[in-house]
Amino acid sequence: MNQESRFGAVIVNYNCGPFALDAALSFIGAGGAAAIIVDNASTDGSAEYIERALAGDAIHESEAPSLPFEKDAPSIPELSALAPGAVRLVRAPCNGGFAYGCNTGLRLLSAMRNIDRLLLLNPDALLSRRALAAFAERLADARAGLCGASVVAFDAPHPVQAFGGAALHPLLLVGANIGEGGRLSDAPDRRSVEERMSYPLGAAIAFRRDYLSRAGFLDERYFLYYEEADWTLAGGPANGPAWAPGAIVYHRYGASSKSARRGAGEASARSPLADFHMARSRIAFALKWRPALAPLAYLGVFAQAGVRLARGRPENAAALIRSILPGRKSPTKPRAYAAAE
Repeated sequence: MNQESRFGAVIVNYNCGPFALDAALSFIGAGGAAAIIVDNASTDGSAEYIERALAGDAIHESEAPSLPFEKDAPSIPELSALAPGAVRLVRAPCNGGFAYGCNTGLRLLSAMRNIDRLLLLNPDALLSRRALAAFAERLADARAGLCGASVVAFDAPHPVQAFGGAALHPLLLVGANIGEGGRLSDAPDRRSVEERMSYPLGAAIAFRRDYLSRAGFLDERYFLYYEEADWTLAGGPANGPAWAPGAIVYHRYGASSKSARRGAGEASARSPLADFHMARSRIAFALKWRPALAPLAYLGVFAQAGVRLARGRPENAAALIRSILPGRKSPTKPRAYAAAE
C-alpha cells in the first residue's frame, strides 16, 4: 500500500456543490482512498446535485486552475472512472457549522481500518497531484501534529495565501498568514515557518489518526473560524503544527464563506456572515484559552464595527455587534491542558 492510499478526506459543503465535488475528485486524483462530502443542509440543491452527479444522472464539468505550476497541477478524474464508494455524500440533518460537519465525516473515516491518515479539505480548494505524497512524508515525523499545505490562489499567477498556516498575534489573537502575497518560488525554510506557525490554514489540514486520541474531535461550539487554532492547542505541546512545502493547494478564497478578496495580501471584503462568525469565534477562543485577553477581544469587535460603519458597510457593523450579544455557549478548555496554559 502506498502512502497516499492511506488517506481519507472530509469535505464540508454548504451551498457550493460543484466546488465540493471537484475538491473530492482532486483528492482521489492525488491517490486518496475515500472522500466523504458532508452536506450541511445546503439550501441551493447542492446535495441533490452531488447525488445525481455521482449516480451518473447529471453532467459535472470540473474547473481546473489556470496555468497551474509545472508537475503540480491537480489530477481530476472523470466521475465514471471512480471506484465504487471512492466519493460518498453524507447529508447532515442541519447546518451545525464547519466543526460539526468535519466531525461527522471524521467519525466515519476513523472507523475504516485501511485509513490512518486524514485530511480536512475546504470545498473551494483543489489538491495538486503530489500533495498527499508530500503530506505523508511530513507526517512520518512522529512530532508533527496538524499539517498545513502551501496554499496558493486559484487563479494565475497563483500568489501565496499561506505557507503552512498562520501566526496568531499574542495579544489581539488575530491570525496573520505566513508568506501571504508572496511567490511559491520564494518559499522559506520549513523549520523557520514552523517556528512561526500557530496553526495550519484550514483550506487543507492533514494529520495522523492518532491525533484524534490526543486532541479529540473538533470543538463544535465554534460554528465557523478558529477551529484550527483551537484544535492545534487541544493536541498539546508534543505535536506542534507542521508544514508540508510540497503539498500545493489551489484555493478559491472566500468561495465557501461568500467573502471576496481583491488580491492576496489585501484586506478581504468579508460578508456580514463571515464578520459575525469571525468575531464570535475569536471571543470564544479567548475565553477558552486566553481569558485574560477576552476584554481586549471585545474592544476589538467594537473598533472593527466602527471601521465597517465608517467605510459604508452598516450590515457588517451590525453583524459584528450581534456577535457579542449573549447566545451561544462558549467553548471550554480541555482539562488535560488547562494547567499547562
